[in-house]
Amino acid sequence: LELLDAPGVIPVKLNNQQQALKLAICDDIGEASYDNQRVATALVAFLKDLDNMKEYTLLLKSSLEKRYQLDPNPLTAEDYLHALADYRYQGNIERTARQLLGDFRKGLLGAIALEVPPGVLP
Repeated sequence: LELLDAPGVIPVKLNNQQQALKLAICDDIGEASYDNQRVATALVAFLKDLDNMKEYTLLLKSSLEKRYQLDPNPLTAEDYLHALADYRYQGNIERTARQLLGDFRKGLLGAIALEVPPGVLP
């Protein structure tokens, strides 16, 4: 994925949905182009997958559990978003999604790369 930092460079329609999702997670495409709840759910799923990779077993707690004191492992990504909404934001899922994405973008969940260079992981 190569991006140039100039207005109008990112195509109007992104054919690769995984790339589009990563751009949305990083807030590199307009907020009107995506659903915060779906993007936040995808972020939770990505972080859960990252926590389960054997290369990262040295981490004692997941970044989500450290930040929100709520273990994501027994839940699906969508269930985690709902549980976090109930736990911290009186069931407001949209607010939870915005907070989760904002925390990721500010680095409050840790230094997490959405992609690694080719050949780094098996």
